[in-house]
Amino acid sequence: MSIFLSVVLAASLASALFYFRWLERPAGQFRTALKTLPVALLAVYAFLSGGPLLLVTALALAALGDSCLAYEGRSPFLAGLAAFLVAHLALIALFWPSIELSLITASAWRYAAAWFFVVLTAMMLLLLWRPAGPLVAPVVFYAAAIVAMALSALAVKPILPSVGAAFFVMSDAGLAIQKFLLKRHDPVMKRLNRFIWATYYAAQSVFTLAFAGLPSF
Repeated sequence: MSIFLSVVLAASLASALFYFRWLERPAGQFRTALKTLPVALLAVYAFLSGGPLLLVTALALAALGDSCLAYEGRSPFLAGLAAFLVAHLALIALFWPSIELSLITASAWRYAAAWFFVVLTAMMLLLLWRPAGPLVAPVVFYAAAIVAMALSALAVKPILPSVGAAFFVMSDAGLAIQKFLLKRHDPVMKRLNRFIWATYYAAQSVFTLAFAGLPSF
């Protein structure tokens, strides 16, 4: 089983790296499959390795969100946003039994990171308030969910959940800038796409390894 788990984990990483070549391609079924596969494989890995069900649920919902966000338009965006919002709630539930709020106030880096997450989210909402237009309400709800997830991760003793949360927040900040503040053919778009995908997959990988661990031989 350990060998098979290693293969699944390696396949997830390989497919994530391969997807970099498809970031600029038009939406389509093959591109959607490529985007969905890396995190879907992480969900499979977490399940087969005996990871927490809430982790498997969060990863599966994230893979669903990836498939939705592979397409353009209001409906796919809202569907993807909803999937990721529930994924964040699953992560919060996963962290909940281990949360110690005193960890944040007792640690300088955790305290600084908590303020960074809150201030960054507030600044992003101010920037997006008008550009988001009718989508501002779901964006606000989603922002509340991800900052709650990030703060919950900071209140867990192991460091890896905090690292995963930081990657996730950076990825979503980049995605918000891409979606609402930049034009499609902006020169920075290509680099931003790579940043978003790299930090997003890093976040999901860190969460997976934090709670499911590496294969044991």
